[in-house]
Amino acid sequence: MTKIRLDMDPTDKILLKRKLNKNGKGQRFFTHEVRRLSDPYTPMLSGHLKNNVTEEPAKIIYNAPYARRQYYENRGRGKQGTTKRNNHNYKCLRGKRWTERMWADRGKEIVKATAKYCGGKAR
Repeated sequence: MTKIRLDMDPTDKILLKRKLNKNGKGQRFFTHEVRRLSDPYTPMLSGHLKNNVTEEPAKIIYNAPYARRQYYENRGRGKQGTTKRNNHNYKCLRGKRWTERMWADRGKEIVKATAKYCGGKAR
């Protein structure tokens, strides 16, 4: 008969080693990447909405008083709005629901970067 003894670290220690604990470095990295890559999608007239942002470990808060309305109702008709094209004939990105549109375009990139940061691999 063979006996096997398996010593494992506690779950919290394993998660901490991979930076995956609650509100840990992995979560903060993910949140920062979402905000950073959402920046070109955020509506901008004076830059107040885009530049006045608070990052918490699990959420991004746009501090402008009109942020909610812009998020749900912006028509994308500004200088770089979604209804315009730039000099290279590419569709501009700025408009409503900017984090959702960014995630659809670049979500896999964020997952790969976060997995690499935490020492894993993305599927």
